[in-house]
Amino acid sequence: MSKKLSFFGIVTMLVTFLSFSANAQQTTPKLVPEMKTLKIGVVSPQSGPIAFYGMSMLRGVSLSVKNINEKGTLGKGPGILVGNQRYKLEIVSYDDMGDPAKSVIGMRKLVEMYKVPVLLGPVGTPHTWACEEINVQLGVLFNGMSTSDLSRKKGNPLYIQEHVPGQYYGDPMAQACIEKGYKKACVLADISEAYRSWGKRFKEKFESLGGQVLGFESVDTKTTTDFHSIMTSFKARNPDIIFICSYEEPLALATKHALEVGYKGKFLFNSEFAAKAEKIVELEKLEGSLMHMWPSWYCVKYPSEDKRGYVTTFLKQYRETYKEDFGTIAFSIQPVAYMFARAMEIAGTVTDVYAIRAACPKALQEDKLPIVYHYTDVLKNGLFYGSRDLMAEINSGRHKVIRELLVQRELLE
Repeated sequence: MSKKLSFFGIVTMLVTFLSFSANAQQTTPKLVPEMKTLKIGVVSPQSGPIAFYGMSMLRGVSLSVKNINEKGTLGKGPGILVGNQRYKLEIVSYDDMGDPAKSVIGMRKLVEMYKVPVLLGPVGTPHTWACEEINVQLGVLFNGMSTSDLSRKKGNPLYIQEHVPGQYYGDPMAQACIEKGYKKACVLADISEAYRSWGKRFKEKFESLGGQVLGFESVDTKTTTDFHSIMTSFKARNPDIIFICSYEEPLALATKHALEVGYKGKFLFNSEFAAKAEKIVELEKLEGSLMHMWPSWYCVKYPSEDKRGYVTTFLKQYRETYKEDFGTIAFSIQPVAYMFARAMEIAGTVTDVYAIRAACPKALQEDKLPIVYHYTDVLKNGLFYGSRDLMAEINSGRHKVIRELLVQRELLE
């Protein structure tokens, strides 16, 4: 009898122990690696003549990083998950004041001091070209905000170009002018290679279609504050349309000065005519004018066209956070920040910049990122591809889309 009791006692003790062990396993939290911090760089003009651009860019990256840190790249945050390690992203920035030499200093400083694997910026073609001279040596993947056709043709394996070069839109813009019956034009372009090439491409196509360019001026619009004399000269030549190709604030100022000297014709704008420009020159004064329009800005103006809702959400967050106007660059930089973050997850590394670069196309091809531009690929030469731009006409104070603009891939590869 005592042996039976002893046996049942042992069994009872064993069951109790196993039960306790099971409960302990259920209640004891799994050990997870502590979240680390990963710094990413931003170089932009946060002071100086194009500070509005640079601050809009920095803010666009900041909001993207905030959202990634809270929700992750695919809504599975916090932060990014690389292998079994989670990282919180942190921005370290440098103000290059719009000076290419300082862009180089900024890139070198952020890489050497903070070991950033990726860097967003700088803004401008000369700045981008200067940084392309050192980024491979420094071992940093970067996105230079340049619309020059030459930027991606330098063969830099660690450079990403976030938008189709503007000059490729010169042809359909010239075609649209001719179709609208505008046969005489004048062109004002910024001196940067990207904007000047855009203006020259328009001129060549416009004249090949039977139009006549009566005047072509190229000035440093970042430092020019008075366009009255140029516009007076243009007005005297009696053009049907004036193409202004520049940054947002000088573009709007040049338009305002043209109206002030009595110009009565139409305007053609590159993609920079957005929120701040509309405060300087009301759309009602631009009836019949044409513009190359980024889809993000069109969705800002007409939220019902934002089918995926990403632009509306990003805009609301920007306005609530900063309570100021935004430059369109805030939208164009957002997909880059998300792509870099997701590419690190796919590549399984935060240090191997070549592996991160190789994963960039995959990050877009998944089509799961909450990005405002529907990019679908990164070409071998580093160019983002897939998003369609728009050509619009100002009609009764609104934008009427007259065509979509998608440059054929074979022209860009």
